[in-house]
Amino acid sequence: MNGHVQSNGSSCGPTKPYQSLPYEIICEIISYITSQSTLQALSLVSHRYNAAANPALYRHPKLTSSTIDSFVHSVAPTVFPPPKKNPNSKEYHLSDLVTTLDLSPLLYSETLRTSIARLLTHCRNITSLTGSQKSFNGVALRALRHSTKLTYLNLTPCQDSCDLQDFFHALNHLPKLTTLNFPPGGMFSSSSRQSARSAQTTPAVPTVVATFVYPSLLQSISVCGCIIDSTILASGSPPTTITSFSASHLPFVRMAALRQYINMLAPQLTQLSVLHPIPCLPHNFLDKILLSCPNLIRLIASVDFMTAHIFDEENCVAEHPIERIDLDCSGGIGSEFKISSDDISIALMEGRLRRLRVVRASKRLGWARKGEKKRVEDLAELLIMDRSGFGEEDEGGSGAGDDEDEIASEYVIVEKDDLVTDPVDDNAEDEISGKLAGVWIF
Repeated sequence: MNGHVQSNGSSCGPTKPYQSLPYEIICEIISYITSQSTLQALSLVSHRYNAAANPALYRHPKLTSSTIDSFVHSVAPTVFPPPKKNPNSKEYHLSDLVTTLDLSPLLYSETLRTSIARLLTHCRNITSLTGSQKSFNGVALRALRHSTKLTYLNLTPCQDSCDLQDFFHALNHLPKLTTLNFPPGGMFSSSSRQSARSAQTTPAVPTVVATFVYPSLLQSISVCGCIIDSTILASGSPPTTITSFSASHLPFVRMAALRQYINMLAPQLTQLSVLHPIPCLPHNFLDKILLSCPNLIRLIASVDFMTAHIFDEENCVAEHPIERIDLDCSGGIGSEFKISSDDISIALMEGRLRRLRVVRASKRLGWARKGEKKRVEDLAELLIMDRSGFGEEDEGGSGAGDDEDEIASEYVIVEKDDLVTDPVDDNAEDEISGKLAGVWIF
């Protein structure tokens, strides 16, 4: 249905029983329907049902390569959005209803880039956007500047390289953006292509020709893929609002640049993720990260970049606010022996990391082996109990306190048989991060 639509679905009086329902009741019933095919069928019943179903149908469209053309024709029949006949009326365009666009299922086609550009030009109310695997560059990337209400931008699926200046120019028009995931395909401007070719052979950090500005409200940033020092990590100071940083699969980034960038963010970070492969990082890169990030609540890291010394007395303190540690492992030679459950247990028994409640470990670390089960269960019991008195000397010679072994009331008790488990869905991960204390194997 193209053109203008009346928001109240007014039409001639109902003549059939199913049309005798008040318009508000129809909208309430439709709000419980999630099937796109059902919503599309309801939109064809009558003008009233069309007006009631369209907001739900177009709010979160499920696009595929076979439906993208018809969807673009529906919401963007012209190159530029037509103006409303009356600015004060309740009429709307179908493109005004779209708030989420997930383009990741789309495959390459000759018209995909122009279709994306037309969608972004018309759909100016979107708050969440996930890029396509191909063709999200050029005119499609430049059209991103029209999405001024965007808060979430995920370009991780994108495999094409794009011009860095176009990318940051588009970001300058997104004042509400809070989450940004860079594409793994890289973003090389014409001035930095030569630096990309020599990134692994030149010891010095490439010279930054231009300084780019990040959105002022940005809270989470993720970099991966063919990113080099001069294009992202050294191209301008990140805003002080960033509290989450993620780095993974960075073959061209060197240790000095990544360490400098993390140090700039360290005082404000509450979540940090550093995952393999990042070949330029040493085996102990993260050993002092708890000292560098005094407000860190969650750490997600590969054991390839840390040793057991991260839990030593000189590298972590009792009152550090960290609550959850996720340990991944590349499976490389010797990496499965770098961190054991006993390393964390000793730190807890000596009174360090008193707020730590959840530890997740990769199966590659071997914590699920039969011989390790008892040690992992001991760690889980330490994570569950109240450790406020651990590591403190008692001048009277008595114990640390009568209540030192009590379970903290705000944490759910995990049965021993379930301490070492593998969450079966995404909801389980959310559960353990917010409610359950213990050890989890993934």
